[in-house]
Amino acid sequence: MRRRGQSVLYSVLLMPVLILVFALAIDIGSLQMQKLRLRYAVDLATVTAATDVDTGYYSRTGQLQLDAEAAARTARGYLLRNLSGLADTPNPTAIAAAADITIVNHVPALDPYTGMRLDRPAVCARIRVPHRFDLLGWIGLRSVDLTVAANAEIRP
Repeated sequence: MRRRGQSVLYSVLLMPVLILVFALAIDIGSLQMQKLRLRYAVDLATVTAATDVDTGYYSRTGQLQLDAEAAARTARGYLLRNLSGLADTPNPTAIAAAADITIVNHVPALDPYTGMRLDRPAVCARIRVPHRFDLLGWIGLRSVDLTVAANAEIRP
């Protein structure tokens, strides 16, 4: 019984599977890194915006509350600045402009994006960013939308 060429047959049959596994590992790793970078960008934007205290309300009542317009403006500004520094983020201006930003001053409440309980006034934000796959595009999986949400409560 002759078995010549059998290893070549296995190589030819298994090579596409190995290439697909390799491409999947690289693209999933890239996706996770992009999501982590986006999470940091949204976290920093909400933490910075949570410092915009409504001083007029505080001087009248002695209670802390966020200035809704200033906090939303700050969150968008820092979000744009943070996203502009990320190489894999397409059109940071449009993403920052389309971000869902909610200022919650009446507490206790729930974050509208994550469902997390809020005990103090907070800035809540959510962004959607398209992520393009480099290697998985070979099999037709071109891109996915990443959704990242964060919140930051006011600190007394």
